[in-house]
Amino acid sequence: MVKKLYSRNEIEEIKKGIEPYKNFYLESNRKPTYILITTIIGYLISIHLCKISIWYIPFFCGFTSRLFMIFHDCCHNSFFKVTEKEHNRGFRGYNKIVANILEPMVFYNEKDWRIGHGNHHKVHGNKSEVDGTKTVITLKKFKSLPFLKKYFYRFFRSPIIFFSILPLYIFWFNHILKPIHVVRRIIFFYLIHRYGKKRLVKSVFIGQIITGIYGVMIFHLQHQVNTGYWKEFETRDKLSYDRAQLHGASMLQVPIFLKWITFGIEYHHIHHLTPRIPSYNLQKCHEDNEHLFNKITKVGYKQAFKSLFHTLYDENEQRYVSFWIDRCLGLQA
Repeated sequence: MVKKLYSRNEIEEIKKGIEPYKNFYLESNRKPTYILITTIIGYLISIHLCKISIWYIPFFCGFTSRLFMIFHDCCHNSFFKVTEKEHNRGFRGYNKIVANILEPMVFYNEKDWRIGHGNHHKVHGNKSEVDGTKTVITLKKFKSLPFLKKYFYRFFRSPIIFFSILPLYIFWFNHILKPIHVVRRIIFFYLIHRYGKKRLVKSVFIGQIITGIYGVMIFHLQHQVNTGYWKEFETRDKLSYDRAQLHGASMLQVPIFLKWITFGIEYHHIHHLTPRIPSYNLQKCHEDNEHLFNKITKVGYKQAFKSLFHTLYDENEQRYVSFWIDRCLGLQA
């Protein structure tokens, strides 16, 4: 259970402290352009290395993850500079262009991510709303399921099954009926085949699958960790909404050598409070305002591993729990 919640005044102080890091205040697009170009160059080099040997697939996965974070920011309209006035009237500039170009490389439809992920941000932490991205259900709902559905959920939510199958649906089967996106993927893999034949196509496909698995795990750990925040509240209740973002989105401990790949998204408490801050500013934003984040959910390596086994949310205890056999093995954080 969350013991100490941020007050309205504390949240306003946090918002004031993180305001300067929004993309509204970028001096120019020089920094995001440099990040984009160097990442794409690294991505292309990783593809070339995969042509030489499958042992370079991890490098491809790393650059793909970083590209996805750029894509993610572009869909939030926060990677490139956009003024507040332009953003409010729906202007997206380079963000829209780059997001569409990156689609086949990050294997996700730009419109679907922008709308679906945007909805996740609107309803996150509010049990009164439907968040299709939740990777768990409540313990109460699980107990009310018919036997067969309960058995199916128990089987499907086994971490090995869940984190293997769900990425295939999210990044592949979910886009079959999107003709324009499918055509872009076909062109992408045609070019891959022209450059490295079937062997390279296999390596790239495997790399995308691994990246998808890693991505779903990270997303799970950004929200389904203790102590979390998942309560019923009115959509107009701004204080509860802000608390859901700060207490219901974690700060993950990430090794230094992986930070270039995660690109700052481990500071998820800030990202959820305001998606206007680009990923490349999140770490500095957190470090410069660290004294304000004394109540957030920080997740270390051990807790992160155990949290992968969280499958239910106990409303009475207000915490995420694992199935009983996993709890017996100590796999609950």
